[in-house]
Amino acid sequence: MSADTDLVTSEREAIRQYADWYSRQGYQVAVEPSPRELPEFLRTLAPDLIAHRNGEKIVVEIKTSSPASFQQVQRLARALEHRAGWKLQVVYADLADPEWAPPSELPDVPELSARLANLNSVDEDSDARRLEFLLLWSIIEAAGRHRLLPLKIPPTCRISSSALIKMLLTEGIIEDDDYSVLRRGLAVRNAVAHGFLNQPVDTALFEELRKRASVLLPSGSRS
Repeated sequence: MSADTDLVTSEREAIRQYADWYSRQGYQVAVEPSPRELPEFLRTLAPDLIAHRNGEKIVVEIKTSSPASFQQVQRLARALEHRAGWKLQVVYADLADPEWAPPSELPDVPELSARLANLNSVDEDSDARRLEFLLLWSIIEAAGRHRLLPLKIPPTCRISSSALIKMLLTEGIIEDDDYSVLRRGLAVRNAVAHGFLNQPVDTALFEELRKRASVLLPSGSRS
């Protein structure tokens, strides 16, 4: 198989993955829409994918890092400029993301269960509690990724924390009250992870998240 064929395959796979992801978030998705499906200002530009929901419209363009691709992106950006509700998302299929290089596999469920069981109760305004909170959140995200594996979402797929917990909700893996607790936890996690080392970690919230983590771990493998 030639390098060009590899790139085409990579682009096709990326389009499929993004179409699946947006569909799971409740968007209506059109893959490689025909000209008659497009507004006039996009008909000559042949975007790869359009996702729309509640007045929001996202043009997703999967490209390689070539001058021709850059020119296409520029044309799309100009077409969408000043158009309310329209956004452009560009994905370069041939470029590795230097900020995302996780191991190829998640920790297994027994290891996650053991780590969860080893979390200690410490003072809520101590650095030890903040470190434990970050570890707890990591266990939650790992458990969530395990639960998404049957949906053919690769464990190494880059998903933001907020998108991950929203996906768990939309797939019926968690309930609304679980989602509310996880969002509160995410706010604390973000504060601590982004330099706010004076962020207190409420004991009640910590225990609520610990409980959700235990339930979220795939059944049959919890300690």
